[in-house]
Amino acid sequence: MRQFRLLAVLLAFLLVGLLGTAGCGFGGGTEAPAPTLGTIGSTTVAPAGTSEPAADDETTGSSAGTDEGSGGDGAPATTIGTPTTTTITGWTGAVHPLTGLPAVDGVAHRPALAVKIGNNDTKSLPQMGIQSADVVYETHIENGVTRFLAVFQSEVPLSVGLVRSARSSDIDLIGNLNRPVFAYWGSNRGVGDEVAEAERQGTFVPVSTNGEGQAFFFRDEARGEAPYNGFLDAAALVASADGSAPDAMFDFGPLPSSAVTTRGIGWRTPRREIDWVWDHAAARWLRFHRGAPLLDETGVQLAADNVLVLYVDYRMSDADLESPQAISTGSGDGWLLRDGTITGVTWSRPFTADRWSLADDDTGDRVNLRPGRTWVALARLGEGVLLDPARIAELVG
Repeated sequence: MRQFRLLAVLLAFLLVGLLGTAGCGFGGGTEAPAPTLGTIGSTTVAPAGTSEPAADDETTGSSAGTDEGSGGDGAPATTIGTPTTTTITGWTGAVHPLTGLPAVDGVAHRPALAVKIGNNDTKSLPQMGIQSADVVYETHIENGVTRFLAVFQSEVPLSVGLVRSARSSDIDLIGNLNRPVFAYWGSNRGVGDEVAEAERQGTFVPVSTNGEGQAFFFRDEARGEAPYNGFLDAAALVASADGSAPDAMFDFGPLPSSAVTTRGIGWRTPRREIDWVWDHAAARWLRFHRGAPLLDETGVQLAADNVLVLYVDYRMSDADLESPQAISTGSGDGWLLRDGTITGVTWSRPFTADRWSLADDDTGDRVNLRPGRTWVALARLGEGVLLDPARIAELVG
């Protein structure tokens, strides 16, 4: 297994302000509270280029896509943080549950924060704060495009965006996070009813612009018109929340014995051309959007330590007959990309409260992720492709 150069771990910031004592309820208001929680550190990648993403011309619609409610006005805060290594040789201490990375300052006992983030078209770009997520789910929505559900726990950026409306797929996906906070910019009535039922069952604590917690949302007019200018004061929200850290969702450990070298994979949807390419210098997978690097708000290309492509079934949501809903329980096939390799896997998750279980589709042995950040594509069977040398050259030159 390839050995990686290790960097020294830097501790950057401590919590500022006091955690609230009012449980998981949140008060309303017209302005976002001042950010109180700095990031604990992040794994970063040097910019891979300066190309702007190709223009999207999708027309979004359906009642599920209506972002209801309104938050206060304000400008997004600047994310702060210090790069950290992905591992420490000989580390035997605590690790962060969702990344498996060394928790050098102890495991943060705050609850996980799941945020619905837009990816509909170029008006959604660049996303803010998503590079700090422990796990990012990407699922189909209506009109042949995708949307993100980013989960933060080991690190919480000051602001996250662009925040968009909830979908039925989100409810089951975050059922294994030990009652996380779920932040989204409204929903249609049907999805709202599903969210309310999940709240009654104790699945998560919803925070939205049309309910409790409105004060944590704001619009940045510099980003254009609604619904493409909504942000979340994530730091203040988490500092005000009561709850416990989630359990691990994946197993972390050695490279699977059946892993084979690959440079990258693609995910092809009706109106999406998504690519992941292994970067040897950064030792991470770089994300491309319609043939161009997908950049964050600082101009850094988004990247991951693990990329999971899980093939799932989709059905039409009971809440909106125009919106597809991912079936994220049961079992299916998939791919794991880590350390410049690909492994065919079988995934299993019997119930929404269960973690993801991955097995080698040849040997049946347990498959481990590399400690670090993970992106999970919930794709339909047949949408994944291995990239040929010509496509790699087109993407990275």
